[in-house]
Amino acid sequence: MPDIDIYKTIIQIVDTDNINDSTSNRSLIKFLLPIDSAFGYYTGNKAEFYDPQEDQIFYRNFKVEDEESRLNSINYINGRIDYYNRHCDEQIKKGVLSRNEFSKIPHVYHWAVKLRLVNPIVQSTSDFMLRNNIALIRIVDDEYIYKCARHLSTDVFIPRFNKMIYDYLISLTKGKTLVVQNTFYNPILEFEDWFMSSGLDIDKTPSLLKGLKGVKKSISPVILDVDTKTTSINLKPTVKANPDYKKWYQSPIEAKIVNLIENDSLDSFVDDCRFKNVNKINIKKLSEKLNCSDKTAKKMLQLHAPYILEL
Repeated sequence: MPDIDIYKTIIQIVDTDNINDSTSNRSLIKFLLPIDSAFGYYTGNKAEFYDPQEDQIFYRNFKVEDEESRLNSINYINGRIDYYNRHCDEQIKKGVLSRNEFSKIPHVYHWAVKLRLVNPIVQSTSDFMLRNNIALIRIVDDEYIYKCARHLSTDVFIPRFNKMIYDYLISLTKGKTLVVQNTFYNPILEFEDWFMSSGLDIDKTPSLLKGLKGVKKSISPVILDVDTKTTSINLKPTVKANPDYKKWYQSPIEAKIVNLIENDSLDSFVDDCRFKNVNKINIKKLSEKLNCSDKTAKKMLQLHAPYILEL
């Protein structure tokens, strides 16, 4: 059996920054969804960290196909992050910095794969995601899953990944008949529907846990796949240790637009900013929503998502 914590993977899938901190991950499992796409996380071939104390960007280039160079680059960046965090802790102890002036920066993921969830068929799940502006993009960080993504093509990886999660849910229910209120009731419905609508027999679909023995290595594995939704962004998709920091962008508006594109949320964000009888963006309404000028709103769309203006 591969060394993988499936429950931890599920928590990574359901976890989202848009939910109140008081909401437990356990309660979010009832909104668990299958995936319908998988992409490489390190396709930019570069890891970066902006050190606010030194006002300097540290970076290392790597080749995503070369595991040694990729891991060495990430370890270097994580070492810089450790130095920054230690330095700030020391400054706080000396009274030079206050606690509210410093946020600990987490490490860059070592084994990340980018996933896109399916649109839910269960209405309560759909309503929950819409109400909380939850995006369908997720990042899972697991060594075994990453190694499978290095070996398998997307069309092989996706059903095996979904079968792994489905088998785990079924194993925990132990054949019991679930009621609607049960945590796993809706997730099992979503996974079974995904397999049926994909024309796949659940029982005949191998799980990702079956391993890679006897499976030919793909010439275009998941880790090399680029999310086409992000190709319009006029910024190279490098791995940034602190991606929300203002240093990376011209303005907070640009950061907002890029974040929406990366989370596959821009189209839904601008939906209520279209003219009623014409499928065209009302720039004035969009600028009000972004809290910026009409000129800035249009400029950011022209720069990062011109297709929105072309519709």
